[in-house]
Amino acid sequence: MRNAFLLMALLGGVFSTAHAASLSGQLPAGALLTLETKNAGGAIDRFAGLLISVVSSVAGDEEGSQMIGGFQQILKGSLGQEAVAGVFSVGNAGGTFSPELLAVSRVDRLSGEFFSNLMEPKKGARVGNYTFSRQGSAFAGMSNGLVYVSTDKDLLMGYLGRLSGKAAPRLMNSVAYTVPQRAVGQQEMSLFLNFSATAKVIRGALSKTIKLPRLLSPLVDALDTLGQYAAGFTTNAGGLTAASAHAANAQGRDQPLYRILTSSTDFAVQNVIPADAESVVASACHPESGAYLGRWLTRVDLFDPLGFLTDSQLASHLERSARYLGNECAQVTLAGGLKAGLDASNPLSGLNHTVTYRRVADMDAARAQMPEYVSSVNAAIAGASDSLKTLLRDDALGDMGRVMPGGVSAAAAAGGAAAGSLKMVDDLLGHLKMVDDLLGHLKMVYAFRDGYLVTAFSQTALDAAVDDAAPALAQDAAFLAAGLNTKFSGGWIYAPNPADLSGQELSRAILSVMGADDGDIADAVEPDGADADMTAEDGEMDDGEMMSGMIGGVSDLMADLINRYDGHTVQSAVQGNVIAGKTSVRYRW
Repeated sequence: MRNAFLLMALLGGVFSTAHAASLSGQLPAGALLTLETKNAGGAIDRFAGLLISVVSSVAGDEEGSQMIGGFQQILKGSLGQEAVAGVFSVGNAGGTFSPELLAVSRVDRLSGEFFSNLMEPKKGARVGNYTFSRQGSAFAGMSNGLVYVSTDKDLLMGYLGRLSGKAAPRLMNSVAYTVPQRAVGQQEMSLFLNFSATAKVIRGALSKTIKLPRLLSPLVDALDTLGQYAAGFTTNAGGLTAASAHAANAQGRDQPLYRILTSSTDFAVQNVIPADAESVVASACHPESGAYLGRWLTRVDLFDPLGFLTDSQLASHLERSARYLGNECAQVTLAGGLKAGLDASNPLSGLNHTVTYRRVADMDAARAQMPEYVSSVNAAIAGASDSLKTLLRDDALGDMGRVMPGGVSAAAAAGGAAAGSLKMVDDLLGHLKMVDDLLGHLKMVYAFRDGYLVTAFSQTALDAAVDDAAPALAQDAAFLAAGLNTKFSGGWIYAPNPADLSGQELSRAILSVMGADDGDIADAVEPDGADADMTAEDGEMDDGEMMSGMIGGVSDLMADLINRYDGHTVQSAVQGNVIAGKTSVRYRW
C-alpha cells in the first residue's frame, strides 16, 4: 500500500516539456510515452486555488483547505520544479515485452522528507552516485535531490547510470522525440506519445504468438503512420496557452492517412457561418477522407448489429463523395446550442443547433448525389428503431426461452425470477419507445449555400445556417480580434465567450439526469414558501426542498467555475510532416 501511494504521489500530476539537460532528456531512447513538468509552480498554485475555493464552499471549514495547502507545497517542491514519468517496452524471457514505468522528480527539503517517509528503510544497491532498493513490487530511492521509482530494476539502473555520466542512447538524442518537442517548446506541463514505437511493439508481440489478423494489420499500419505527438500548456493570469506538434510518419504504410493528416487549405467558410455561432471547428479535410472512412466502415460493418451501415450504404456514399467535395470542413454549434445540451429530457435537442459545412468542388455532381445519399441515410434511421427493438427483445427473452421448454410461458411459470425478467423486458421496451420517439424526429436535411454543402439533422438548424440575412462570422469584431490565420492552414477552432449559466439551469440539468420528474425539479429549482419549511404534521422535509438543499449549492459552485471560462481559439499550421497547433484559453482563475 505504501508503494502504491508512493507511485501515486510521484506521478499524480506529472506533465511538461524538456530541454537537453532535463530529467526527461536522460531517459532511455524509445519511450512510448512521457508525462513531464518543468517550472510548474504557477500551474499548481492556480489549480490548487480553484480546489481550495471548491472545498471551502462545499465543506465550509478551514481544515480541508489547510490540507490542500500543505500538499500544494509538497507538489511545488517536487513536480513544480521538474519531474518526468515514462512508459517503456522492456524485453522479457521468451521474447515477450511488457510496458514498464519509470518516474523521477527533483525535490526540495520538505518534499524530500515526505517521499522519504513513504519508503521503507532498507539497505540498497548503488549505481554511480545514486542508491535504490526494492519497495514492495517496485524499485525506488532518493539521492542528490532526486526521488525515483520504477517497476523494472534494469530500467531504473539504466537511468541512474545515465545520470551518473554513463554513455548510452538517450531520449534527448532521439529525432522521434526532439522534432515534436522542439516545435512545442518549453511548457509547464506536457506529454509525448510515440505511436510508431508502440506500433512496432504491437507488431512484434503479435508476430510471436499469432499471425497478425487481417483487421488488426491496417490498425497497426495506421498507428505507425501517426508518428509522434507532443503537447503541453502553460498557465497565466488570464487562462493558459498550449502548444502541440504532430510529426506524422512520412514512411508509414498508411499513405492515405498521411495525406489526410498533412492536408492544408485556404479557408473561406467563415464567410457563410453565422456570426453568433457558439463554436466553430474548421479543418482541412482532404478530399479522400470520405473514401478513407468508407473503407474502415466496410471493414467493421459485420459488427453492426442494427445493420445501419448496410442499409444506408454509408461507406459507398462516402467513397463517392471524393468526386464532388473539396478540402474544407466545419462543424458548427449555432447560437443556443450550449444551453440546449443541458436538456437531458431531450438528448437530441442539441441537434437543433448543430450543422456541418463542406466545400463543394463539383456542384453538379453534388446536386446529383446528395438526394440519394440523404434518402438512404433517413431510410436507415427509420429502420434502426425496429431493428433495435427486435435485437434487444430477442436477446432479453431468447436465453431463457432456449433453456426452458415452452419458452416464455415456461419462464413465467418459474415464479418470481421469471416475473422479474419479464418486468425487466417491459422496462426495456419502455426505454426503447423513448428511443423510437427520438429517432422518429431524426432526419438528415441539407442545402447548398455559396459553394458549400450544409447538412444537419434538424430543419431549424439548417434554416439558421443558410439564412442570407444573418451577419457572417468573418465580419464579426470578436472573430477578427482573435487574429486567426485562415490561409494555408491545417485548421482552426473559434469559441467566443459563452453566455453565463445560472445555478438553476444546472440544477435542472442535474435533476433531469437523475430521473426527477417535472414537479420535483420545479420544487428543487424554485421552491415556494410553503415547501421551503418542514411540514408541521410529520416534521420531515419536502422532497423538492431536500433536492434543493443537495443540488442547489453544488450547482451554484459549478456554474461559477464554468462561467470563469471566457472562450478559446486554436490555430493549426502544416510544415512538411509536422502539424503544429497553438491554443489560447481565457479563464479567470
